[in-house]
Amino acid sequence: MRRNMAAGSPGRWEGDRLLRRSDWRFLLPSPTPAKSVCFARGFLAAAVASVSGGVVDSERAASAGCDLAVAVNPDARTLHAAWSALRAGGACYTEWASPSSRGPSRVRKRLETAGFTDVQCYRPWPWPSRAPARFWLPLDARGAGRYWFVPRPTPTGKMRRLRYVLRRLAWHLTLMAAPVLPLCAIARKPAAGLAFMADPHDEDRESSSALMDTIVAEWKNWDLGPLPDRLSWLLLTSGPRSINKVVGLLFAGQEDEPRLVVKMPRVPQASRTLRREAANLRAMHAACADGVAGMPRVLFCKEHDGLTMLGQTALKGTLIVNMLRPENYRDLASAVTRWLVDFAGQAQPSPPASWWHRLVEPVLADVSQFMGSVVDPAMLGETEEVLATLGPLPLVREHRDFGPYNVLIDGLERIAVLDWENAELQGLPALDLIYFLAYFALFLDGAQHPPRVRESFRATLNPGTLTGSVQRECLDYYMSRMRLDPSSLRPLRLFTWLVHCRWLCRHLAEDGSGTPDADTLRRSTPVLLWGEELRMQRSSRH
Repeated sequence: MRRNMAAGSPGRWEGDRLLRRSDWRFLLPSPTPAKSVCFARGFLAAAVASVSGGVVDSERAASAGCDLAVAVNPDARTLHAAWSALRAGGACYTEWASPSSRGPSRVRKRLETAGFTDVQCYRPWPWPSRAPARFWLPLDARGAGRYWFVPRPTPTGKMRRLRYVLRRLAWHLTLMAAPVLPLCAIARKPAAGLAFMADPHDEDRESSSALMDTIVAEWKNWDLGPLPDRLSWLLLTSGPRSINKVVGLLFAGQEDEPRLVVKMPRVPQASRTLRREAANLRAMHAACADGVAGMPRVLFCKEHDGLTMLGQTALKGTLIVNMLRPENYRDLASAVTRWLVDFAGQAQPSPPASWWHRLVEPVLADVSQFMGSVVDPAMLGETEEVLATLGPLPLVREHRDFGPYNVLIDGLERIAVLDWENAELQGLPALDLIYFLAYFALFLDGAQHPPRVRESFRATLNPGTLTGSVQRECLDYYMSRMRLDPSSLRPLRLFTWLVHCRWLCRHLAEDGSGTPDADTLRRSTPVLLWGEELRMQRSSRH
């Protein structure tokens, strides 16, 4: 039996590509099979080896007791060999790109004829052998397709409406072309008892997954209503690096809104961020007993085959950037500002001695370590001088990644927020709002490259512009409601960008990238905005 590749043996980018090529494993009962057999060659075979404890030679795999069998365009003989190689309850992953497969009904019939059960067909996009797939759409759950392709409410703005129309067209074309487009299928070799999908209400069934066991057993305790006849995964796998998480949206029956979300790490070292997010959310809910809405509720956080799985309630709404246009920019920013005031809570000011060593010193130390040789040393020195002017501040609930890409809004302007792994239960005020308003303007202006980023940010510092006037209104409202000394805004603005410079460096380090090259850091948005903030503050003093 061939052993799997040693962790870290391929180069970082090669390792990322291998893991991305095997993202379908999160649709299996176990994402880390102990023993596999692969009836394919090339990169797919290498990807299977990278996530398996060991790989059996396909020529001598009969009765090998494998947990996983993998094949591409298998004929009846190959399917029989895969079935024979699997242990009872083992999983089979197949890719069907041949026109002769003739769609999900034909694929399902072939697998069932070979003796497999629990057949579930998926359409990944793009096709995984050509590029890393961004999502895996279940073909038996029309509601999941409607959710992904036809977002609600209808986006505003010409370009967003055009993308919306194109996505609707893609969904209809997908339905029409279902019999001929390539697909992937997950199936299982049956064991004693009934398969999970056959009858989820049968307590004597054999569950196809320990993770699904948890979901089925606790469903009613989570106030999700009656257990549905079918549960289907829509798998989101767009993160390009191994440290990025895979997100599974679980749909009940043909519903077009997910009931819950499960976050799964590609590599064990990414599990700690999920455990941190679970701890942060539980602490936030305990602290927000006064009823601040918009945070997911943790349903479970447990180990499954060496990986931490984090289950949360699904939040409703659409990404706020999908609704953004100049006419509603002010209203949307105001709604977010009001939510942040409610979320922050009210606390009496605390002297810097009670929080400086915990909240400020570590950030300064890390930024100095990672960026001391990248940015102008005067930037660090000047920033430290400004931060030293901070006086007493209330310690507030802080999200710390409050970008528009993590903010949802519904038709009633109710806010919901994703991704809580960096949250601080007792953080500093205004940082979330400063960060949000800067990035909200970048999205409005379509600013992605350094010259446009600087131009957009400068406009937010000018009260005569739309983004500048909205920023001033929102910050004035927040500072007034939080009873903050106006002199604290200048250092808090600078500290916002230090926090996100530090996050960028730590994220790259956790990803195995080490210290990034100087040019990458200089061109990163947090560093650009840090420099622009300093320049603005210098000019305002002269």
